[in-house]
Amino acid sequence: MKKVLAFISIITVVGMLASCGNDEATTEPKPKTCEQIETCKMALQYATYAEQGAEDKLYKMQNQTGEQRSYDSLEKAKRYIAEDYQQYKNQQIKKYGVLKYTVIKNQSYVYKFQYSSFRKNDDGVREFTTLIVHVYKDDKKYYPIEVFDYPDFKKIQGNRELDSPEVYYSSNLTNKEKEKFKPKPIEGE
Repeated sequence: MKKVLAFISIITVVGMLASCGNDEATTEPKPKTCEQIETCKMALQYATYAEQGAEDKLYKMQNQTGEQRSYDSLEKAKRYIAEDYQQYKNQQIKKYGVLKYTVIKNQSYVYKFQYSSFRKNDDGVREFTTLIVHVYKDDKKYYPIEVFDYPDFKKIQGNRELDSPEVYYSSNLTNKEKEKFKPKPIEGE
């Protein structure tokens, strides 16, 4: 019995020593999908509303103070709802790839999605769409806002160097599809 207890004690000490200096040591598994991360799930919903053309829903998700909103009022946002919204209002982005950049830990993230558009082009083909969503914390709540161009991203980034992005895919993609749906890194634009 003493040998078993000694063996367990040694394993415990070795395990603790192995995790020393590792800030990321945790018993929680790393999320495997975007839907398991609160801010990514919010960004995906925002991207879905953008793809549907639901400007009023986008407005409602945004922070209504300061410059971080797309319209001056909900009434104005409603005027810009897509003409074909009724056709797409129940569709969801089902297949996607997303790059997650942490700008400020636990406060600000940038998600770059790549997915098939709901609408077809003139040739009847659904094109890949790329959409960048910045999710930031204001007070105790997260808010999303679309990032339209690279200078906007540089303003969000400030003088901070970003780590390599984490990559997530919808769970229904095959390995072959993952290559098609993986967005290019933002820095490469």
